Amino acid sequence: MRIETIGVRIPSRKVTNDDILKWLEEQSNGVPKLVLKTYQRMVKGLFKMAGSEVRYMRDAAKNEKASQFIIGAIEDALEKSGLSKNDIDLMIYCGVGKGFLEPANAYFYAQKMGMSCSCFDIVDACMSWIRALEISYEFFKSGRYSHIMVVNGEFNSHHGFPDNFKVKELRQVEYTFPTYTIGEAASATILSPSDQEWRFAFKSLPELADLCTIPLDGYDDFVEPSKRMGRNGLNNFVSYGREMFDAARRYLAPLVKQLVGDLNAPDIYFPHAASDAAYLAAAKDNNLPLEKLFAKVFPAYGNLVSASIPVGMDMALKEGKLKRGHNVVFCPASAGMVYGAVQFAY
Repeated sequence: MRIETIGVRIPSRKVTNDDILKWLEEQSNGVPKLVLKTYQRMVKGLFKMAGSEVRYMRDAAKNEKASQFIIGAIEDALEKSGLSKNDIDLMIYCGVGKGFLEPANAYFYAQKMGMSCSCFDIVDACMSWIRALEISYEFFKSGRYSHIMVVNGEFNSHHGFPDNFKVKELRQVEYTFPTYTIGEAASATILSPSDQEWRFAFKSLPELADLCTIPLDGYDDFVEPSKRMGRNGLNNFVSYGREMFDAARRYLAPLVKQLVGDLNAPDIYFPHAASDAAYLAAAKDNNLPLEKLFAKVFPAYGNLVSASIPVGMDMALKEGKLKRGHNVVFCPASAGMVYGAVQFAY
């Protein structure tokens, strides 16, 4: 399989850490001043620890909508590839951001583009883009498709605003802080068959499934609720970030070592950008060459969920740090929990 092109679109509203702290104050009317200021100080300290600086969101004043960025990313990928919309015979939409529980969101973007291709969606939190690539790889091995487009529109700020910004208690930061790092982006990746082999490895830990959730109405009828679920209400993000990163430091590095062998052999590593500082610390602990870890997405754009790695690749291509023929490793961690390691030649 070969990655032909990646199209990316980012909304225009720049949101700084200071903006987030201001939103906390605006949404916390009636909260004792000491509690609010202490909470803001805790969030500010966590921003520094995580390496968070800015994120971008849709600008309501400019009437920006997720769809325009998703379609823009699709058009960008097609233009770069020299392919036409009729060359795409499968569209996979992946990720957390979506407008419909059913049907598959891919149908609507294919409809908008005037494409008559097969369509379906994949959901696996921040691992969704990687899962879509794995499935595409198996499809190409079977000779079923000629060109596959993987699309995501990670526009998720509504899964926490304004509810997660109202300070109720100081312990709220334990399972709410990751909300404040979320950014928004769309990507479209065009894949083609080739003789290039890819290697995939995953480790799932279902026992940690309740560390990061966005519960729907009626979720407690489908699963046995735990004390971690629904802490911020329905449709709102709950994420125990510290516990998630502690688990990632235990399980992700051994998985990467198992797949790659010689950690110095790859030219570049792309993590999922939920906290570049955490990845850099884990890399240092496990003797992964820090200069090869592309850790620029999170400070520049925040946590882009399943769009993190394609946006990182787009950045690296523009900076000349990713070139054809490079030995590349993806090393994302995701809610689930699940850890992934993927190696291929770009």
